[in-house]
Amino acid sequence: MATLVEHHDVVVEEPERALVRHPSDLLRLILALVFTGLGFLLATTLNNLSEAVTIEVIEGFDGLPNPVVVVLILGVGLLSFFLPIGILAYLVVKRYWRRLILGILSSAIAIAVLAGIENFLVTRFASPEIDFIPPDWICNPNLPFDLGLSCVVGDAGGVSSLIAITGFVAFFATVAPRMSRRWRRFTWITILVLAVGRMIDSLAPPIDEFLAIGIAYAIGAAVILIAGEPDRRPRSHHVVTALSRSGLDLAELKRAGVDARGSTPYFAVQTDGDRLFVKVLSPEERAADILFRMMRMFRLKGVGDERPFSSLKRGVEHEAVVALKASADGVRTPRLVAVSEVEPNSMLLAYEMIDGRSLDEIPADQLTDEILQKIWAKVAMLRERRTAHRDLRLANVFLASDGEPWLIDFGFAELAATDGQLRSDVAELLMSTATVIGAERAVANAVAGIGPEAVADAASRIQPPALSGATREAVKKQKGLDQAVRDEIQRQTGVEQIELEDLERVKSRTVLMVLGFALAMYFLIPQLTQVDFGAVLDADWAWAPVILLASFFTYVGAAYNVMGSVPERVPLVPTVSTQFAGSFINRISPVKVGGMATNVRYLQKNGVEVSVAVAGIGIGTVSTMVVHMTLLILSIVFLGQNAGDFIKLPSGSTLLYVLVIVFTVGAVIGFLPVGRRLFKKTVWPTLRKSGRGLAQVAGSPAKALMLFGGALLMITSYIAALWFSLEAFGGGLGVVAVALVFLGGQALGNLAPTPGGIGATEAALIAAMTVLGLDSTTAVAATFLYRIATFWLPVLPGVYALRRLEARELL
Repeated sequence: MATLVEHHDVVVEEPERALVRHPSDLLRLILALVFTGLGFLLATTLNNLSEAVTIEVIEGFDGLPNPVVVVLILGVGLLSFFLPIGILAYLVVKRYWRRLILGILSSAIAIAVLAGIENFLVTRFASPEIDFIPPDWICNPNLPFDLGLSCVVGDAGGVSSLIAITGFVAFFATVAPRMSRRWRRFTWITILVLAVGRMIDSLAPPIDEFLAIGIAYAIGAAVILIAGEPDRRPRSHHVVTALSRSGLDLAELKRAGVDARGSTPYFAVQTDGDRLFVKVLSPEERAADILFRMMRMFRLKGVGDERPFSSLKRGVEHEAVVALKASADGVRTPRLVAVSEVEPNSMLLAYEMIDGRSLDEIPADQLTDEILQKIWAKVAMLRERRTAHRDLRLANVFLASDGEPWLIDFGFAELAATDGQLRSDVAELLMSTATVIGAERAVANAVAGIGPEAVADAASRIQPPALSGATREAVKKQKGLDQAVRDEIQRQTGVEQIELEDLERVKSRTVLMVLGFALAMYFLIPQLTQVDFGAVLDADWAWAPVILLASFFTYVGAAYNVMGSVPERVPLVPTVSTQFAGSFINRISPVKVGGMATNVRYLQKNGVEVSVAVAGIGIGTVSTMVVHMTLLILSIVFLGQNAGDFIKLPSGSTLLYVLVIVFTVGAVIGFLPVGRRLFKKTVWPTLRKSGRGLAQVAGSPAKALMLFGGALLMITSYIAALWFSLEAFGGGLGVVAVALVFLGGQALGNLAPTPGGIGATEAALIAAMTVLGLDSTTAVAATFLYRIATFWLPVLPGVYALRRLEARELL
């Protein structure tokens, strides 16, 4: 919502200043976390750094006269006392109550966090006492002032001063965005002085200060990011003042509701009637640009991104130069009228207004071939002078009232562009137009405008990583459009084969694999320390083939369970491969969430409706639980009294309490209107579809056999694998006892939040076998062999199966 006000005879539209989350706060949080990580790295790897820095600083002050040192230390103490008071008084006088409350909250949280990890920061990373002869001024009893120094290097004192610095830094982090650059710089210098003063005054190691300052600043930035802040971008009257300084007298100014990524747009009317389009760029847009470039630098390669400009002003000047260069080269682009600074800390560019609309607002039937070929002719001009627009989508092409297209917004453009940047321009405009007029017309007009060679050359970048976010989202809505465009390029240009450029530096699959490997090592290495490898080497390895065969049949059983859970026919072999792929995903996701999602996606690719697929996976889970509980009860019955040694059922009162809580929560949710709406619109339709799917499955004996038979085959194969693993070390437990061990251990492992129940499952299996009389050495070795065969080794075929299924578009 906005209001119209008059400012110096100018009608100004002032939007309400709602609370927003600023990119600069996110950037400050990231930098603070990086600083904290650096401090942690220094503290954990450079053991002697604290002593060396402390001694060097003290020896540096040793050359100063004693009175000077005393004055410096007292001055630091007074500064640390009066500066926070001055800031608080300023906020109170200015009535910045919200900022004051957030600052106090941040300080309280930071102090509490520091107090909670005091032993971790100070005690663990404190430097050990070393032989060091301090200067006379430290421990001189004849000084006129008692500085209260400990005279012992490595002393873990100074905790109170560290807490004071922490609170001050957290408070500063919340108010810094509203401070001028000069005062921010002065405050950082003050923090540095306080840190050095604490180090001298308390002879405390500086490493903990790195950690404390980083954590405190991160907390302050996080608080202000979560709570939000009023919009920090310039107000409309600031824009009016800036344009007036550039000789542009306005009669009206209002915010423009157009796509102007990376800036705040305005429409302006001058006193002589001329209209302007004004782009205002603030530090927030600069922070967003830095975050955007950082993300692309991490994810992509070869896309032509340059380093961020050294300042906001340099970036604005670059856009102005490129716009002027494009206009001089004959490209129709709005004339640049003014470049000016805007308070506070912002810049603007003012262009002549064009009568017309951007192409993303024009219906497809009005985008004639003549218009499109004129656009491509302007792209050819840019290519000839090696200027890359780098955001050449329909929103940045204007169709004037006279039918002529204009190119706008050179904020991401580059002069002396690389071949890759020029190819990306063609790919961007080609895909952006294809989303509106289709692949065939889009390619035909591109070929007519810039030639078949240029279009064929850009075909390698017809892929999502090379496109802008807006175009990428539009392409996603038309599945297969990128492949259709590539096919049209082959047909219309005669190129035989298109090889896509490898633009992804870090692929999602690679991240998953690295994460999975890291988690595997994290949980596997502690387990290996408990294994007696001498006992493992003494195993009878003739059992290895049957153990692996039993492990394989667990996936066959899981596949039949999935096949029986839905009414549609699903092929066996790909379903088995999907279970291997899902097992790999489960290694890096808790509670088998990843494997369930993989099965749902696979069923959807095989023509099963999404709701039916989700219900089917639920049915399969329920059937597996039924078989699991049935076998558990049977094993308890057959094993007799020994089962009670480690199977402890909850008391009747506990079960009653659980039921009362469940029914109470359900009643409260059902009483609330939002709960009833959720049930009516989401839960009930899903239950109806699930019920129909369950009825169809139950009505087919073959499906019911696959559903429950698959669950039985899967569970018994796991039991067989565990029993075979135990027999490889000489045995000692019967099949029924092993079944009870597996069923009880697996139930406990499923409750653990770790992927695949790592840690909890092994502990439960070992404990159960030892309770039943097996020695701990054999129990640990057998469990290790069983988990290697059924949990770790399937990771390799799981990765291969995932890639194959993705290549065949079955996932």
